[in-house]
Amino acid sequence: MKKMTRLIIVTGMMSMLMHSTLYAQTFLADPKGPCYESITKLEKAYYSKNDTALKKLIDTAFKNMQQLPDEYPDGNPWIGKEFSDLILFLNKWSTFLPEAMGSHDTGLKYIEKFVWFYYKNQYGVDFVQKSPGREIMQEFAKQRGGFMNSKESTSKITSWLNDVRIEKEDYVLPNPTAPDGGFKSFNEFFVRTLKNQDKSRPQTLPELDYIISSPADAIMNSIPQKISDKNTLIPTKGRQALNIVDMLDGSKYADKFIGGTAFSCVLMPNTYHHYHAPVGGNIVESKIIQDAYYGYDDFPSWVSINGNVGYHGTDFSQFENFKRGYFIIDTGKYGHVAVIPIGLNTISSIVFNKKFENVTKPLPAKRGERLGNFAYGGSMVILIFEPNQYKSDAIRVRMGNQIGIFDTSGDN
Repeated sequence: MKKMTRLIIVTGMMSMLMHSTLYAQTFLADPKGPCYESITKLEKAYYSKNDTALKKLIDTAFKNMQQLPDEYPDGNPWIGKEFSDLILFLNKWSTFLPEAMGSHDTGLKYIEKFVWFYYKNQYGVDFVQKSPGREIMQEFAKQRGGFMNSKESTSKITSWLNDVRIEKEDYVLPNPTAPDGGFKSFNEFFVRTLKNQDKSRPQTLPELDYIISSPADAIMNSIPQKISDKNTLIPTKGRQALNIVDMLDGSKYADKFIGGTAFSCVLMPNTYHHYHAPVGGNIVESKIIQDAYYGYDDFPSWVSINGNVGYHGTDFSQFENFKRGYFIIDTGKYGHVAVIPIGLNTISSIVFNKKFENVTKPLPAKRGERLGNFAYGGSMVILIFEPNQYKSDAIRVRMGNQIGIFDTSGDN
């Protein structure tokens, strides 16, 4: 009996001690949600009395919310909100399933709302890019990724397959007669593969070695920022240069691109989400770099409201801090080309074709050969060329190539 009494007393003291390390709080993380563990971890870190830095940072971020440009008439949804609103938002985001609606979809709904949290707000950026917020939000992304890989994530797939933009006849469907195509998860649908690449995504004149192909279905723009290194960066906020050494994580090939040119290729939610070699040659190095998933602080300058994602004004130097991978392709006579897939916002999944994982010795790759894919979330590929190999800021197309698509809203 005495042992039992002692156990009760000790247990009670431990409980009191644990609660004494936390501020008075109401935990709002949904116990049934797929991201419960990470959201609870965020709550405990915020309410901790032992380390108040995160609470101060998040509270200061809320006090410094910035109003959005005039083209966003609804304004910043985080103005006037507090930490509990962030928790409720993460609960909803954890099980959100995007839907297709004519020429539009809701794929960016929660991604866009979250980027307003750190829009021109350094405190918000620090929350998602520095410990412990960075690691907690990465865990949130991984747990949300687990949900998007589950059977529970399939309920909206039918609406996507009914969207004419998907062009489902081009893809391998596990069960072509099923309304949802027989896919076992949203991500399985999202990374669907082509039936016949040569038919639906044929390479332009594959026998010619001087042609550069788009690596993906994407919105493409030239990158006007200079390709530089740590020693020649222009020290301004919203830098006018890309630090190629950081972007390639110190690769021995980085110096080859200083003074070169670059393209951005941004993939949209409804498109084919694999990326391919834009040129032929030998892949001499490849690597995935684990880094932040969130924190681009000027969404309107990157994702223009007119749809021209990545147009001039985008500060691509910020992507040096995001999770990314790279392939260095030696073309021979045209020098080296860097292909840099970048995972952005929410799941931030970068998957390499196993054949091209962790390459350290020359490995042949044909133009158009599949290098890897992204799961659901923001996705972009940056192409970087050596100096004097591709000088034009314009994108050249041949007669018969796609240059855009009509609004298909009236077709559904």
